[in-house]
Amino acid sequence: MNIKFQQHVYQALLAEAKRQDKPLARLCNEILETAANIFDNTSDIKPALASKAKHNGEHNEQAKN
Repeated sequence: MNIKFQQHVYQALLAEAKRQDKPLARLCNEILETAANIFDNTSDIKPALASKAKHNGEHNEQAKN
């Protein structure tokens, strides 16, 4: 999986991984697992997220009229 972060987010994740003495990939995996658990167990968050979904990394932008 290839994930791109803004520089300040990457630096914060890297600092936290170093603080916890674990690889950055493991920290990101734990964060994603926690987020997935929250999404799976919070029914009112799913409709809001579905409207922001991106397919194959492409931006899902609606035309403004």
